[in-house]
Amino acid sequence: MKKLLLGLACLIPLSANADDHMPPAPGVAQIFECTLNSGVGVGDVVAFGSTAVNQFVDQQKLQISSYLWEAVAVNEPYREPDVRWVNYYPSWQAMYAGGAAFASNGTDLVGQFKSMLDCDKPVLLASQNLMSDLVMAQQKPMIAAVCQLNEGKTPMDAMQVTKQMADLANTTLGTDIGASMFLPAFGITGFDYVGTFYGNTGDMAKLMDSVRDRTLPARMAAAGLQPAAECVNDLHTSHLMISQ
Repeated sequence: MKKLLLGLACLIPLSANADDHMPPAPGVAQIFECTLNSGVGVGDVVAFGSTAVNQFVDQQKLQISSYLWEAVAVNEPYREPDVRWVNYYPSWQAMYAGGAAFASNGTDLVGQFKSMLDCDKPVLLASQNLMSDLVMAQQKPMIAAVCQLNEGKTPMDAMQVTKQMADLANTTLGTDIGASMFLPAFGITGFDYVGTFYGNTGDMAKLMDSVRDRTLPARMAAAGLQPAAECVNDLHTSHLMISQ
């Protein structure tokens, strides 16, 4: 509970002092870490989420957006899952309403889900979009930076630096790269936050090449941007299934 309260307390001021260009209030991310059952591919799961589950969510008028994060290159200790099914809710009330709907009216879908995926119990995090708009694409590369804050730094410091880095990258490269931040709430420990950077494949390739050839690090140093944390970077492919 202390982790949750600290995480939400750090997110609230960013929204409370926001102007029209600042991100909206934080939401709830529910993440299932899963392995694919025999004979099941990533495309099968994405198709199931995009059709049957999407239709159910629409019929039940649930407030939920869902993605499948396909692991591409992930470091220990988080590399075992093949995929992560990620549900985003605008509030805890919306999360519990979704759970009740699936428990009462969506048992067949839950059974299909379990026939395709072998998942641990979900972990719950506070989720904050750091940009004005989400970058929407059916499939996009996503870098997840698993981070430990440097001495004296706070999650607010990390949010500000992460947004500044994404803004500088977009200005320098002419890209449309999104950024979000997750703080652990329930069921997961071992890091202070996860920062994500995502966009269409062409833009993300530009971003990674600009790091490879040192163009972007040089621009960040010239702008005086200093990291707020030590991070380990993982690469995923994010597949959009449900957008509300």
